[in-house]
Amino acid sequence: MAQNMLDAVYGCLIAGAIGDALGAPVEGWYWTDIRAKYGRVTELMPGFGNTGPCYGGTTGDRYGADYDGPPIRAGWITDDTTMRHYLCLAIARKQGRVTPDDYRDVLVEVFNPNRVWVNERALIWKLKAGVSPWDSGRGQIPAGCATMAIAPVGIINAGNPAQAYQDGWNIAYVDQEGHNRDGAATAAAGVAAAFLPDATVESVLATMTRHSSEFMRRAIELTMDLAVASESVDAFAEQYYAKMLDWSWPTPPGHRWNKERFFSGNTVELVPITMAILHLCGGDVNQSMIEAASFGRDCDTTASLAGSIAGVLHGAGAVRSDWIEIVEQANVDFFVEVEGNPEANFHSMALRLVSALEAEQRAAQARAVLLQTLLQPPT
Repeated sequence: MAQNMLDAVYGCLIAGAIGDALGAPVEGWYWTDIRAKYGRVTELMPGFGNTGPCYGGTTGDRYGADYDGPPIRAGWITDDTTMRHYLCLAIARKQGRVTPDDYRDVLVEVFNPNRVWVNERALIWKLKAGVSPWDSGRGQIPAGCATMAIAPVGIINAGNPAQAYQDGWNIAYVDQEGHNRDGAATAAAGVAAAFLPDATVESVLATMTRHSSEFMRRAIELTMDLAVASESVDAFAEQYYAKMLDWSWPTPPGHRWNKERFFSGNTVELVPITMAILHLCGGDVNQSMIEAASFGRDCDTTASLAGSIAGVLHGAGAVRSDWIEIVEQANVDFFVEVEGNPEANFHSMALRLVSALEAEQRAAQARAVLLQTLLQPPT
């Protein structure tokens, strides 16, 4: 269990970033490729997902030759953590729950197109052109781009998964629609549920299953059936790859879809895979990140989401200290860029989010007093 609220919030942020950095070098690979080359991804490595077989067994270029961000180094975060931190910043500034307008305001101010994928590059042009952030996700590339960023919505709704689901559904529509929006809301509910005093990994997974659309619930239940019947992550991976891979991911011009070898970054995979790995690892934060990063496909996102949820359950104190140090040091330039402060880091953002939760507590107390007054019988 996390030691206190700060430990849980920092655990969510730093484990989310570590999972992202662990999975990034092998993003787009199949699990068998990872087993053949590394066995498992057990250490932070330099590099990015450009060498994986994303499409048709050819060299992957999901991020492409137009990527011109900072040098790739061990512990460096990808667009997952970048977008998540932008949402953290919106919550820290608002000192409470946020709307799509609040998120849009931060994106328009601090967004760096060199740190993100093409989906978010398209999004920022839409927002700057005046498209409403309440439905700017309409027509976006169907991907897990909202899911990867949604954990802060669970943080600010700590202990209230129902409200986290509703807020997550609204915030996700800034960037995604359809079941990718639904899956992001489910992920937000999972993070919120992990803060409950008696939370366990199984109670969190049950809450996520309950707070899901019909479509997402089907994907979750089918995936979890495989996980429960598997004696190991490898056994689950073999069955999942054989039976459950999402084939609907768009095939870009110049590539030919190959039914034997294809990529997906769709939430219909991301959320159920994350849940299955958390179950198989008993919620252990370090092992969950390793297994998710080693599972392949969009594994920076699954490892990041697994880290975010398990990081709340067990706190930053349970995360490998060497990983924390590497990731904090590797991303100093990001915090200087976004916040103009070389002392800013994931820990300082955790402090700001705890402050926002304290403001939410005061607002709830004021609401309780108001309701008590309103509900007084007439004299």
